[in-house]
Amino acid sequence: MLLNSIKAICSRPYPDDVPLHSVSAAFPAHRRRQGKAILWLVACAWELIIFPSALAQAGGPPGSVYVPLDSWVYLAFDRLAGLGAINEQFAGLRPWTRIQCAQLVVEAEKSLIKSEDGTQEAAELDAALRQEFSEDINVLEGGPARQVGVESVYSKAMGISGTPLRDSFYFGQTISNDFGRPFNTGFNNASGFSAQAVRGRFFAYLRGEYQRSPAYAGLNQTQQAYIELQAAIPTSPNSQTTGTINQFDLLDTYFGMRLGVFDVAFGKQSLWWGPGTMGGMLMSDNIDPVLMLKVNQVQPLVLPSVLKYLGPVRVQGFMGRLADDHHPRGPYIHGEKIMLKPSPNLEIGFSRTTMAFGQGIPFTFRNLISTYFSVTDIGSNPNPQDYPGKRFGGLDFSYRLPYLRRWVTIYTDNMNADDVSPLVNPSRAMYNPGIYVSQVPRFQKIDFRFEVANTRTRGEPYTSFFYREGYTNKGFLIGDTVGRHGSAFDASSTYWLTPRRRIQVGWREERVSKEFIPSGGSQDSLRVKADWLVAKEIEFSVLAQREHWRFPFLDMYKQSDNVFSLQFTVYPQKFQSRTAWRNSD
Repeated sequence: MLLNSIKAICSRPYPDDVPLHSVSAAFPAHRRRQGKAILWLVACAWELIIFPSALAQAGGPPGSVYVPLDSWVYLAFDRLAGLGAINEQFAGLRPWTRIQCAQLVVEAEKSLIKSEDGTQEAAELDAALRQEFSEDINVLEGGPARQVGVESVYSKAMGISGTPLRDSFYFGQTISNDFGRPFNTGFNNASGFSAQAVRGRFFAYLRGEYQRSPAYAGLNQTQQAYIELQAAIPTSPNSQTTGTINQFDLLDTYFGMRLGVFDVAFGKQSLWWGPGTMGGMLMSDNIDPVLMLKVNQVQPLVLPSVLKYLGPVRVQGFMGRLADDHHPRGPYIHGEKIMLKPSPNLEIGFSRTTMAFGQGIPFTFRNLISTYFSVTDIGSNPNPQDYPGKRFGGLDFSYRLPYLRRWVTIYTDNMNADDVSPLVNPSRAMYNPGIYVSQVPRFQKIDFRFEVANTRTRGEPYTSFFYREGYTNKGFLIGDTVGRHGSAFDASSTYWLTPRRRIQVGWREERVSKEFIPSGGSQDSLRVKADWLVAKEIEFSVLAQREHWRFPFLDMYKQSDNVFSLQFTVYPQKFQSRTAWRNSD
């Protein structure tokens, strides 16, 4: 069958002989030929590679949906790793699939059995995670990969008094890493649900919610004019006048399939590239999930020969399109990351993202290749026909310290613009180092985390000649919300009563350079957050935050705001296996 397909494709007429009715006759002939050639190559790839591979994997590994980035399990796995109970996690490449999480739970159980001095905290975390991923562990043990169900139903009510900061691209952001949800003074709400389905190697996920946010007056004309003239960039959508928002939005919503050691998924998806919690420098959940095609290696591989000393390796790549950008319209973004684990205690990641194409920059095969492989500097007035895009390089690592393996983990997340790696030109690098203490001596139920972020670099990291709205999606920064020419630190401590009952206290300070905004600015906040599972199916989350900020550019007086939010989440019987249905008939 495959040989017949190859013969048929090879005998197929060259694309110039294939009509393309969807291409307007107004396009130049060479553009139409390029478009037909690309579609021809895609068709060939599908028939020769993807489709036969899919058939070959009919009895292969089962598919699995991804755990949302705001799930409690990532904090639990961070602490479990900090306690030395797991070693196979890749903290700098999230989200993880449910099957990956189940594998970590199994690893933790084996580790605790072998260890003679395993802590009670690790055992409690493992027990809670085993309960969460019981169905997925059953799939690992040979059970049916046929699951469908409503994962959660939730409602989050948030009240804000005073004037919050909404624009981290220029000033600051009162509410960050919240999937780009709109917010403003008054009553805000986000109510929705999530559901998932898995059958064999195929999987699908849906998360939709209603969002409400009060109207926003925006910057005055003088402030907008200054930004547009002096900064030579347009004001962000989050600084412009906005009416009351009442909308339904899809968050992570995708479908995909498992192909060998890879997952291929298409739809709106969130990514977090980095080991810290302030925000991945290159990719974070501060934005509305991007519509993308993602290829993710879910099963680590050990390379042959001397490359085996690199340890297990994971890679991930995606191609997506940003939303609501107007300078230019419709830009794309793609990214690639490779993670290495030379030892159980060391993890290293190399990453790169590129903003490319959009109105005025043609989507050609040549330009596409240059966005992946171009490493040269960009001239002051690049030709749009040959523009390789706005490129960002990243380097991150995490390391559990010798003699303190079960106590202290250090990490950093670095990035820079237009260089392959932050190591190439450190003076242009932005960085986010941190330290995580998984348990405080004599207070084993308390952990501590401290992070610093700095984007005060030589040059302008976020903007370019073409992408004047910067590294944003719908006005929100794609990476860390410390913003441009800013610095910040965040200190937090969590008291773990149980794995599903936690109280966290945190303090954050941010500064914006006066070289960017007249007189600069500051933002300080104190927060208290509690997550409380009151029953097996019901959880409450409470956030109280007090913030002070001063930006003379916005207001000559010091301002403050208060945030209080209450979210309740109901977890129905998470997954109903087809086997259980048959037994109940």
